[in-house]
Order: sequence, then structure tokens, then C-alpha cells
Amino acid sequence: MKMLALVSQLALAMLSAILMCGAIGYAIDAYFGTNWFILFLILGVAGGYKACYNIICKFLGKDSLFDDKKRK
Repeated sequence: MKMLALVSQLALAMLSAILMCGAIGYAIDAYFGTNWFILFLILGVAGGYKACYNIICKFLGKDSLFDDKKRK
């Protein structure tokens, strides 16, 4: 049951970051007539990956997935 909760939390974190940044980019495009949608979409994907990384680290009880040593 914990794994199902983790997977759904990861999916919601990724989806919400992409949708929010995409909506902001779309609103800026509509208001100013610029082409910032792609940039904000890329930022949303990066933010989603960062949120998923933080969720996985918290689930595993580690500060980082790449550091084997415990911090003091």
C-alpha cells in the first residue's frame, strides 16, 4: 500500500508542476504575445523531476541518493 501511495504522489507532483508552469507560460503568451510557453514547460518538467527526487529521498530517509555517507 505504501508503494501505491508513493507512485500516486510522484505522478501528482510531476503532473501539477508541468500543468502549473504550462498555464503560467500560456497566460504570459496570451497577455504579451510572446513565445515563453516552451521555456515554462521545460521549467515545469525540471521542477517536477526535482519534486519527485525530494519525495523519493524523503521516502528512503536519505539526504541524497548519490551520497552513501551519512551527514553529521
